[in-house]
Amino acid sequence: MFQVPIRFAFAVGLASLCASPLLAGAGSNDGAEVGLDDLIKRLGLENIPTGAGVTVGQVEATDGRGDYSPNQGFAEFDGKTFFEMSGATGVSNHAHNVAADFYGNTISIAPGISEIYLWAASHWATNGYLRTGSGSQPEPTPKGLRIFNHSWIGTFQSDSTDNNALRRADFAMTRDDVLMVAGVNNGNPNYPLLSHVYNGISVGKTNRNHQSGGTLPGSDGPGRMKPEIVAPGNLTSWTTPVAAAAAALMIETARTTPGLGDNPNAQRIEVIKAVLLAGAAHVDAHDNNWSNNPETSGPNRGVTSQPIDDVVGVGTVNVNISHLILTGAEQDGSDSPPASVNAQPTGWDLAAVGVGESRFWRYDVAQPAEEISILVTWHRQTNSTFSASFVADFDLILWRVDKEGQLATLVGDAGLPYFAGGNVVSESPVDNIEHLYILDLQRGEYVLELLRLDNLLAYPQWDAAVAWVMPAPAAIPGDLDGDGDVDIIDLLTLLANWGPCSDPPDPCPADLNGDGTVGILDLLALLANWG
Repeated sequence: MFQVPIRFAFAVGLASLCASPLLAGAGSNDGAEVGLDDLIKRLGLENIPTGAGVTVGQVEATDGRGDYSPNQGFAEFDGKTFFEMSGATGVSNHAHNVAADFYGNTISIAPGISEIYLWAASHWATNGYLRTGSGSQPEPTPKGLRIFNHSWIGTFQSDSTDNNALRRADFAMTRDDVLMVAGVNNGNPNYPLLSHVYNGISVGKTNRNHQSGGTLPGSDGPGRMKPEIVAPGNLTSWTTPVAAAAAALMIETARTTPGLGDNPNAQRIEVIKAVLLAGAAHVDAHDNNWSNNPETSGPNRGVTSQPIDDVVGVGTVNVNISHLILTGAEQDGSDSPPASVNAQPTGWDLAAVGVGESRFWRYDVAQPAEEISILVTWHRQTNSTFSASFVADFDLILWRVDKEGQLATLVGDAGLPYFAGGNVVSESPVDNIEHLYILDLQRGEYVLELLRLDNLLAYPQWDAAVAWVMPAPAAIPGDLDGDGDVDIIDLLTLLANWGPCSDPPDPCPADLNGDGTVGILDLLALLANWG
């Protein structure tokens, strides 16, 4: 990696994550690798989100000439409107490449993004936005801006000033409901800005060649796992805007999908972050190339204090799975273990949890599940002077429902018959995410518990975004009403549709063998699955 350190107010050292010729390396966001091809197959090209209507910010380390803008006249950016927030600027090759991956018309996975605010990172971190080192709160985020991309690294060369900047960034994310997506360095050394935020997302590379591990000892909450997610690309400058573009797709989906558009929780950045992380592809987990280091034997089998892999976080961005989770809709947890299923195979919830309280979701895993992904994330809070910050402490626990309807532990030898690997408890003492990733979970009913452990009485309720994905139950031949049972209602439905299906055929679910006629063979298939 080639870096050009730049000095500016408050003696910060800052660099782009790379320096490059125009468009070298851009376009690394291959649709097959990030789930876009699967999303197109599932929804159809005309129905996929593009990031349309989502306003974004791009923050760039200036080049040797002080420039921080992409080439606004380039064809990739036709139809885009730019706002130069740090004064007049020429073209930065680095900014140009980042922009192509973030919102380019043919390169990005989010070509529908059309309004972009541009900042020089030195200005953004000080007088232009965060106001680091001042007695003032961060500048208001421009109206409608929902995502910042930060393909730069830096430090004020002071732990206290770096922490002040990071607290301000987390404060702005909470105050303005804006998501900051920041790259980690491509190699050593580790820099706190801006990857060490709590409330945003830090991004690495699928090829694992990036700075990773715990946050620095001088930062708030040292030892938190970074990055949280990765994307394909040979430099984190290019992978970061891929993750930011994926967030834009989720925000557009939240705005435009029936059942989500009228739910303001669907656009909350805690939810967007949770569905992106829960939906990521855990690369080669079965080959032990992804691990959050759970205990694999003994009385604590299935327990981890490290929620994500120490190199690739949750894994690779997958917009198809994240879209499935988000469109699964919000499903409210209960205050006590529910007596019946109250959650579908995919979905999420933004739960307000009191001190010492839990929230519960009950699932029916109708067939053995090769992998289960469940994740929770929550914000940290700061005081108005940024002299202190506060972080809730949550654990995430999966229980089995036994034959008597009681909760039974999956920890230790008790879980051996029910899951082959992974973790059923996530209990990090420092991270503001917890993650369950379970391999080969057997069929049955399970209850997820989100348990709040802190004693922050000044925050009697703390919002936490939970997201999950598990296999949908296979369709049962003859279960025409979809209630999980083949019974008299299904039989009557089949008989009511006896005879040839219409031509051209309307949906003809009673034609179980697909021969175009509802007849004796379909009746026998239904009876074979009775019950």
